[in-house]
Amino acid sequence: MKISYGKSDLAGYSELAAGFVFEDDLKIELENPVKGRYETLCKSKAFEGKLLQTVQLQDGGRTAIIIGLGKKGEFDAEWIRRAGALAYKAADGMKAAKLEIMLPRINGQDGEMARAAVEGAIIASYPLDRYKSDVKKERRETEVCICGKNEKEIREGMSIGKIMAESQNYVRELDERPANMVNPAAFAEEAKKLSTQYGMKIEVLGRRELEKKGMNGILAVGRGSASEPLLVSVEYTGASNAPLYSVVGKGITFDSGGISLKPAKGMQEMKYDKTGACIVLGVLKAAAELKMPVRILGVMPLAENLPSGTAGRPGDIVKMYSGKTVEILNTDAEGRLILGDALAYAAERKPAAIIDVATLTGAIIVCLGRHAIGLFTNDAKLGDKVKAAGSRTYERVWEFPLWKEYSEMVKGDFADIKNIGSESGEAGSITAAAFLKEFVGDAKWAHLDIAGVDCVAGKHPLIEKGATGTGMRLITQSIIELSRK
Repeated sequence: MKISYGKSDLAGYSELAAGFVFEDDLKIELENPVKGRYETLCKSKAFEGKLLQTVQLQDGGRTAIIIGLGKKGEFDAEWIRRAGALAYKAADGMKAAKLEIMLPRINGQDGEMARAAVEGAIIASYPLDRYKSDVKKERRETEVCICGKNEKEIREGMSIGKIMAESQNYVRELDERPANMVNPAAFAEEAKKLSTQYGMKIEVLGRRELEKKGMNGILAVGRGSASEPLLVSVEYTGASNAPLYSVVGKGITFDSGGISLKPAKGMQEMKYDKTGACIVLGVLKAAAELKMPVRILGVMPLAENLPSGTAGRPGDIVKMYSGKTVEILNTDAEGRLILGDALAYAAERKPAAIIDVATLTGAIIVCLGRHAIGLFTNDAKLGDKVKAAGSRTYERVWEFPLWKEYSEMVKGDFADIKNIGSESGEAGSITAAAFLKEFVGDAKWAHLDIAGVDCVAGKHPLIEKGATGTGMRLITQSIIELSRK
């Protein structure tokens, strides 16, 4: 998508423009006769400037879209992101060549608002018909022009927003690919492609290497599939002496539950169980394009969890890469098994911090619904950085406790630990995190459970349906926050 900067306002736009007003400040610069029609709508209270309320005003061949931002005291840059998405969808429906977005005048926030507007527009531009046979291959994309007075701040915000949103859409596209298109080997090829494009180092461990290293958590999950399980690590170096941060993402390319088979209803969504690994690649892409002065080790354990005569069984005991033994009570609690090996592998590098991201538990949806990411951490300062990043990106997190009592719940009867804390699902998300904590050693670590936000279920402010890529901007921003001196 072409993104440009402009200085025009709603008194001088060319074809299609979007402007913003507040519920408690409806004033906006408009030309007649549009100005008169707008004032009439406001006086009659047909338009009140409520959050994301819109009105379209036409003047010959031009259209002005006025979008409400609610009350000034409740303003958040997220409203601009959502409004940017609304405006882009309107422009796309009109087949407009250019959309001019006029930023509201809020002191000191031009850069942040420009970033949000661009993110909203690009995220909204993602096509949902890639696999439909009757779709034209050539698409006419609407140019988005961000207009405001502080050019330097706006251009910087535009640049960051474009990279962030395009990286999020990259995550979405990869995540949307079904299991017949993406198995562990195909995912590894995508990682190689990205590594080559940005000059990053990559290592792919196959079955033999996993066996030699004793990564039996990954091997146990992948045993039932004809597709070989893998561990892929990609390293970005933005500065040779910079701190190393590790991002670990769960990569189950399809999750049937294994021998502990899932119900058939909704199983097609289990192609999204690789979201964590997709996010890792998105973070690496964004870091490279932003030229972040850090080092990032992305670790992606990949497997397909299927039932067969060779599949792992409930009751199996495996020795993990760390040396700890695990009793597998439920083969559908497979994500923590592959992550256990991957986290121990990442911890060996002594990173400044580890952040793992996974569609780990359905229990997190019971706790938080579809509006937040579960955060679990062993370091308060790291948790605070992630929370700050969540507020800035509006990929919000909610922290859960990791008290010793929860670690007691995953202690095994016949092995060191077991892969579920309770047969009844009691404290399911917390005990899953307590299991992962066993493999990070002394590393500062944060776990993000994204099972409630990985795909659209119901109404979403930016995305119509499918994979969301939520967590990519959060983790990238978290690393930016962590690297600031």
